[in-house]
Amino acid sequence: MALKNVSLIEEIDGFLKDVPRPYVLMFSGGQDSVVLAHLLLGLKIPFFIFHVNYGLRDIESELDEKFVHDFCSKYSIAYKIVHAPKDFHLDSGLQARARDLRYTAVKEYSAELQISSILTAQHANDSVETFLFHAARGTGLDGLISMQSRNGNVFRPLWSVSKDLINDFAERENVIWRDDSSNNSNKYTRNDIRNNAIPALINAVPQSLNGIRKTQKNLRELKSYIETSMRRDSDLFLNKSISIPGAKVINPSIFQNLDGAVIINYILKPYAQFNFDSILSLSKSQIGSFIELNGWQLWSEREGLILLSPAMVKSHLIEQKKVDLNPDVICLTGNLWNGHTWNHSKKWEIKYFEVLKVNYFGDLINPIMRIPKIGQYLVWRPWKNGDYIYPLGMKGKKKVSDLLSDSKIPSSIKHKQVLLSSSNEAGEVYWIPGLKISRTIQIEDQKKYIQFNGQ
Repeated sequence: MALKNVSLIEEIDGFLKDVPRPYVLMFSGGQDSVVLAHLLLGLKIPFFIFHVNYGLRDIESELDEKFVHDFCSKYSIAYKIVHAPKDFHLDSGLQARARDLRYTAVKEYSAELQISSILTAQHANDSVETFLFHAARGTGLDGLISMQSRNGNVFRPLWSVSKDLINDFAERENVIWRDDSSNNSNKYTRNDIRNNAIPALINAVPQSLNGIRKTQKNLRELKSYIETSMRRDSDLFLNKSISIPGAKVINPSIFQNLDGAVIINYILKPYAQFNFDSILSLSKSQIGSFIELNGWQLWSEREGLILLSPAMVKSHLIEQKKVDLNPDVICLTGNLWNGHTWNHSKKWEIKYFEVLKVNYFGDLINPIMRIPKIGQYLVWRPWKNGDYIYPLGMKGKKKVSDLLSDSKIPSSIKHKQVLLSSSNEAGEVYWIPGLKISRTIQIEDQKKYIQFNGQ
């Protein structure tokens, strides 16, 4: 397939020089994707075609699909067509959902083919459209430069090519394509910008396409500098938590920094984009307060503001279980607060043994206690409001909730603390690992004992 438009061919060939082949081309059947397909064919570059039929335009959608089939048959190109679910158009946020469907499906197809490079036909005008769209709605650097020549394994060979050049190529090469009638409607904001704002802008400022592209280039360079500075600052203000391994802690001194809002926005970007005012308010709140966003939790703790991932929030909850009193060696898995650090996966080996007399009583982490009377049993469970214990070495009984507060256990994990009790329900507790043991089951002169050995 010989092409006449040499400059455009050289542009695409140069762009794809270092992009691993073959490719999967996202192909709508519109002018842009068909032109890119012709360029690839002219360069004899192997590629597959991927198309989504959203079923939004009745017969037009069916004719688009037929066009894809006929085009691929004519040029012997392997292809895949995916259909959107029935009633796809009924929910809100149609354009965003269509985009998610499109990119999820094409990545699955490329993985199926074991191809690492995906091509789209977005061009210079699309970049300006995205810039204006985000700028008008209010955004930061990321929004202004969100569309780039490469995003992961998605490449845009027409990135520096104007729509006028694409039109010119299509006319010279007698390219046939499908027109999407919905693109003519200004119902969608992007269409309105494409059909009205950009032509008016180019008419008023002829060099506006190149001007905005230059602005985006400058913004990318600025972002690179800012990210370098922020990486340095993030090491100062976002650290590993000492009290909760795996969690992050925001250093309170960040709120004295003049650029605190910007720094926090950057350091939390990979996790959850909490509103700065909410974070600032949390920093002034009492210990135990927290805010939540998309499963992430930010807690006000003695150590600072503790950031917990959704996985940490959901995990490490110990299931309630009855501890059978038998002579076999068994193991229990729980957690342990030693007054400084949380161990979410502590294991104890339990041994039942008989001796004439015990002189060693163990400690709060590895205790030895007498076996309860016949008919009694032990329950390993998270603590509950209403639990109490008769602490060894102290008078009277104490509420477990008060003992946990006194131990300075972080509020974000306090509810996960396990203990050894006499019942499934709230009531008397025999042992809170690392904190207290009950005097009601202290060692006496008898023959049968239980020994907990921490692993």
